[in-house]
Amino acid sequence: MRRRNGMDTIFYNGVIRTLDKAYPQVSAMAVKDGVILRLGTDQEVLSLADANTKKIDLEGRLMLPGFSDTHLHMLFYATFKRRIDLVDTTSYEEVVRLCKADAEKARKENRWVIGCNFNQVNWSDVNKIPDRHDLDAIAADVPVFLQRACGHIVCLNTKALQLAGLWDERADTTQHTMDFGEDGLPNGYVRENSAMCVQSCWERFTVNDIKEMLVTVCKEAASKGIVQVHSDDFNLVADDDFADVIQAYKELAEEGRLPIRVNEQIRFRRAEQIQRFLDMGYRANDTLGRFKFGPIKFLCDGSLGSHSAAMRQPYRNDPGTKGLLLFGDEELYELAELAYTNSFHLVAHCIGDAALEQMLNTIQRVSRTHPYPDRRNGIIHCQIMDQAQQDRFKEMNLVAYVQPVFLKADSKVVDDCVGPELGRQSYNWRRYEDLGVHMCGGSDCPVEPFDVLPNLYYAVTRRDGRNGPQWYPENGVTLEEAVEMFTSEAAYASYDEDRYGTLTVGKYADLVVLDRNIFERPLEELFDTQVMLTMVEGEIVYQRG
Repeated sequence: MRRRNGMDTIFYNGVIRTLDKAYPQVSAMAVKDGVILRLGTDQEVLSLADANTKKIDLEGRLMLPGFSDTHLHMLFYATFKRRIDLVDTTSYEEVVRLCKADAEKARKENRWVIGCNFNQVNWSDVNKIPDRHDLDAIAADVPVFLQRACGHIVCLNTKALQLAGLWDERADTTQHTMDFGEDGLPNGYVRENSAMCVQSCWERFTVNDIKEMLVTVCKEAASKGIVQVHSDDFNLVADDDFADVIQAYKELAEEGRLPIRVNEQIRFRRAEQIQRFLDMGYRANDTLGRFKFGPIKFLCDGSLGSHSAAMRQPYRNDPGTKGLLLFGDEELYELAELAYTNSFHLVAHCIGDAALEQMLNTIQRVSRTHPYPDRRNGIIHCQIMDQAQQDRFKEMNLVAYVQPVFLKADSKVVDDCVGPELGRQSYNWRRYEDLGVHMCGGSDCPVEPFDVLPNLYYAVTRRDGRNGPQWYPENGVTLEEAVEMFTSEAAYASYDEDRYGTLTVGKYADLVVLDRNIFERPLEELFDTQVMLTMVEGEIVYQRG
């Protein structure tokens, strides 16, 4: 059968910012078989239409390459939507009220009280993470589980500790990462990987459950103009659940149900997990439809707000701790070597400067021992650091995965935790740009929402919310640079810069249409800007109204 010559879709009468220096801005674009075939004036591009071409009048609106979020947790977010969402609580009193109300239902339904996403920094009455005694006062006869927004610490009442098998643990014998009170008994704080054993007591999902959760979150992401996510989904809902997650993605690919692209940040904490994964036959950059196996990821420390981010010096506001390194040096190197010699590049969660130093040294060592071309290793979060550590990103050609929206909470606590001298060197996105470091943007959802447009605002203004106080504003970037962080630089991080990330002839038509030209409007309007249309490979996956 003879193929038609006309285009499938033509966009015209728009402001199309391509991020491609060859054609920086045009008014029209033609798409066929999911690929951009022509950029130019309305007259030039409309001449390629035939009777079957879909013509979309942009009515002067702005089109950009589709957004990417380069670090989030889709499955984690999906489970949070099934719990008490504490993200907007402004007092501990409000948390108590919400949990007590749910405890009444939990008693009748024989279930746990499960809350998530609290941040004690935002509470007006108590600036403290609730412990076992606090939660026992909410409900002593019902298990209570509260998870901080960072995901690195959970709080349990006595009943929950007993059901999780943690009540009889003691500080001198425990193998878990948990805290104890002056009486020697667990105080209710369980951290990092040890929180998994608690979660698996009451939550285990089937492959079909996982599929439906993933599709729901992907559709929501598409409504925000997101065409690709870099998601950490393995071993987050339950330890060693990654085979079920892979199966879910495989079936979604076969069914053609993934509306957006997913680049998996493959998180493992034990060598046997990596080996099991390798034995399944998967390798870096293998694809299942719109799903792709990305880098091997390591979780090297905790979070700033829970004082578990690993620091080289004690916390200024908590001198008894330097946080927590989750791996020994040799343990981390052996895991990195196993991944690296099986074709994977590496990324690592590093918030504190001690964790960053450990991972920088690990990447340097493994890349010198096993040199391979174009390994796009990176650091996720890139928060507390000095300029010497930042210089190593340039020297080692590392990718910086940053979350500008974190300023909303972290600007209130960084200087208290590490002092202003180190604080002003941290979160320094301007210097990354000036060094020429590849820097991409994300949200770490569910820590923060995966809404790119407000994230752009924080990257540029470094304000605490709309019109709030600025925190080291000299460390911000331009709006154009911020947009690149969530488009072309994100594509680079996943080895996809030849396929999408700019609106270029020959690349996939992955794009977003906004209701206004953000480059000509006040930055505060980024909070009000609406996504009108999202397209992936020429398929409209979201359209407003």
